[in-house]
Amino acid sequence: MILVFLVLVLMALSVQYYNAPDLYWKFNLLEIGITSGLLIFYALIFLIQNFKSRKPDYLYFCNGLIIYLASSLSIFLSGNTDSVIFEEPFLLDFWFFNSLFYILYQFLIFKEWKILRYKSVKNGTELTAVFDYLKKI
Repeated sequence: MILVFLVLVLMALSVQYYNAPDLYWKFNLLEIGITSGLLIFYALIFLIQNFKSRKPDYLYFCNGLIIYLASSLSIFLSGNTDSVIFEEPFLLDFWFFNSLFYILYQFLIFKEWKILRYKSVKNGTELTAVFDYLKKI
Protein backbone atom coordinates (compact mmCIF):
# COMPACT_ATOMS: atom_id res chain seq x y z
CA MET A 1 0.00 0.00 0.00
CA ILE A 2 2.83 2.38 0.85
CA LEU A 3 4.60 1.69 -2.42
CA VAL A 4 1.39 2.36 -4.36
CA PHE A 5 1.04 5.81 -2.79
CA LEU A 6 4.74 6.50 -3.34
CA VAL A 7 4.48 5.66 -7.04
CA LEU A 8 1.28 7.73 -7.41
CA VAL A 9 2.88 10.77 -5.80
CA LEU A 10 6.04 10.45 -7.87
CA MET A 11 3.99 10.13 -11.04
CA ALA A 12 1.81 13.12 -10.16
CA LEU A 13 4.82 15.30 -9.42
CA SER A 14 6.63 14.10 -12.55
CA VAL A 15 3.63 14.98 -14.72
CA GLN A 16 3.32 18.36 -13.04
CA TYR A 17 6.99 19.20 -13.56
CA TYR A 18 6.91 17.92 -17.12
CA ASN A 19 3.96 20.16 -17.96
CA ALA A 20 5.32 23.20 -16.13
CA PRO A 21 9.10 22.98 -15.58
CA ASP A 22 9.21 26.53 -14.24
CA LEU A 23 7.50 25.27 -11.06
CA TYR A 24 10.84 23.79 -10.06
CA TRP A 25 12.05 27.30 -9.19
CA LYS A 26 8.77 28.57 -7.69
CA PHE A 27 6.87 28.03 -4.46
CA ASN A 28 4.96 24.85 -5.35
CA LEU A 29 2.03 24.30 -3.00
CA LEU A 30 1.00 21.00 -4.57
CA GLU A 31 4.42 19.47 -4.02
CA ILE A 32 4.54 20.64 -0.41
CA GLY A 33 1.03 19.41 0.30
CA ILE A 34 1.42 16.00 -1.32
CA THR A 35 4.82 15.13 0.11
CA SER A 36 4.16 16.36 3.65
CA GLY A 37 0.70 14.82 3.67
CA LEU A 38 2.13 11.50 2.54
CA LEU A 39 4.81 11.57 5.26
CA ILE A 40 2.15 12.32 7.89
CA PHE A 41 0.08 9.43 6.52
CA TYR A 42 3.09 7.07 6.70
CA ALA A 43 3.86 8.13 10.27
CA LEU A 44 0.24 7.56 11.32
CA ILE A 45 0.26 4.09 9.75
CA PHE A 46 3.52 3.31 11.56
CA LEU A 47 2.05 4.45 14.90
CA ILE A 48 -1.10 2.37 14.43
CA GLN A 49 0.93 -0.72 13.55
CA ASN A 50 3.16 -0.17 16.59
CA PHE A 51 0.18 0.16 18.91
CA LYS A 52 -1.29 -3.06 17.53
CA SER A 53 1.94 -4.95 18.19
CA ARG A 54 2.34 -3.31 21.61
CA LYS A 55 5.93 -2.35 20.81
CA PRO A 56 6.24 1.41 21.20
CA ASP A 57 9.43 1.70 19.14
CA TYR A 58 10.20 5.15 17.76
CA LEU A 59 7.14 6.59 19.47
CA TYR A 60 8.68 9.99 20.26
CA PHE A 61 10.21 10.31 16.81
CA CYS A 62 6.92 9.52 15.06
CA ASN A 63 4.88 11.86 17.23
CA GLY A 64 7.40 14.64 16.74
CA LEU A 65 7.36 14.10 12.99
CA ILE A 66 3.57 14.26 12.87
CA ILE A 67 3.40 17.40 15.02
CA TYR A 68 6.13 19.20 13.09
CA LEU A 69 4.90 18.25 9.63
CA ALA A 70 1.27 19.07 10.43
CA SER A 71 2.19 22.53 11.71
CA SER A 72 4.66 23.10 8.89
CA LEU A 73 2.13 21.94 6.30
CA SER A 74 -0.50 24.33 7.59
CA ILE A 75 1.97 27.22 7.55
CA PHE A 76 3.31 26.44 4.07
CA LEU A 77 -0.14 25.88 2.58
CA SER A 78 -1.17 29.30 3.78
CA GLY A 79 1.16 30.44 1.01
CA ASN A 80 3.78 33.11 0.92
CA THR A 81 1.75 35.34 3.16
CA ASP A 82 3.51 37.48 5.66
CA SER A 83 0.92 36.90 8.34
CA VAL A 84 1.67 38.64 11.59
CA ILE A 85 -0.25 37.81 14.74
CA PHE A 86 1.02 40.49 17.12
CA GLU A 87 2.84 43.63 16.09
CA GLU A 88 3.05 45.50 19.37
CA PRO A 89 5.28 45.25 21.46
CA PHE A 90 7.07 42.62 19.34
CA LEU A 91 6.68 40.97 15.98
CA LEU A 92 5.25 37.43 16.07
CA ASP A 93 4.51 35.71 12.80
CA PHE A 94 3.68 32.19 11.68
CA TRP A 95 7.30 31.33 10.91
CA PHE A 96 8.13 31.67 14.61
CA PHE A 97 5.75 28.78 15.29
CA ASN A 98 7.42 26.72 12.57
CA SER A 99 10.78 27.22 14.31
CA LEU A 100 9.23 26.40 17.68
CA PHE A 101 7.74 23.14 16.42
CA TYR A 102 11.06 22.28 14.76
CA ILE A 103 12.84 22.67 18.09
CA LEU A 104 10.18 20.45 19.71
CA TYR A 105 10.77 17.88 16.95
CA GLN A 106 14.53 17.94 17.57
CA PHE A 107 13.95 17.48 21.31
CA LEU A 108 11.76 14.44 20.67
CA ILE A 109 14.44 12.97 18.38
CA PHE A 110 16.98 13.46 21.18
CA LYS A 111 14.63 11.80 23.67
CA GLU A 112 14.17 8.83 21.33
CA TRP A 113 17.93 8.57 20.88
CA LYS A 114 18.44 8.50 24.65
CA ILE A 115 15.86 5.72 25.02
CA LEU A 116 17.39 3.63 22.23
CA ARG A 117 20.88 4.19 23.60
CA TYR A 118 19.75 3.17 27.10
CA LYS A 119 18.24 -0.03 25.66
CA SER A 120 21.45 -0.90 23.82
CA VAL A 121 23.60 -0.23 26.90
CA LYS A 122 21.19 -2.23 29.04
CA ASN A 123 21.42 -5.18 26.64
CA GLY A 124 25.18 -4.84 26.46
CA THR A 125 25.30 -4.53 22.70
CA GLU A 126 27.04 -1.17 22.79
CA LEU A 127 29.70 -2.34 25.23
CA THR A 128 30.48 -5.46 23.23
CA ALA A 129 30.84 -3.36 20.08
CA VAL A 130 33.31 -1.09 21.89
CA PHE A 131 35.29 -4.08 23.22
CA ASP A 132 35.37 -5.68 19.76
CA TYR A 133 36.70 -2.46 18.29
CA LEU A 134 39.37 -2.19 20.98
CA LYS A 135 40.49 -5.77 20.33
CA LYS A 136 41.09 -4.93 16.68
CA ILE A 137 43.43 -2.06 17.63
